[in-house]
Amino acid sequence: MARERKTAQELADLIAEKIGVRELFIRVRKDHAYGWEPTVEEAPGDIIGFQRRAEEIANRMRLQYDLRE
Repeated sequence: MARERKTAQELADLIAEKIGVRELFIRVRKDHAYGWEPTVEEAPGDIIGFQRRAEEIANRMRLQYDLRE
């Protein structure tokens, strides 16, 4: 089954929505190993904790979404 294609901004917005924290800025970039990878650039607190959460969510989302370039 083909995965749905989303822009980097759409993927970043979905991850931020799933985390559920305002003032969270996530950037999604193309990655040769995984297809795409999220990076938490701004967060209201522990950036490393939010980065780990974003990566967990991205791991599940990669089964459903590909990055549209």
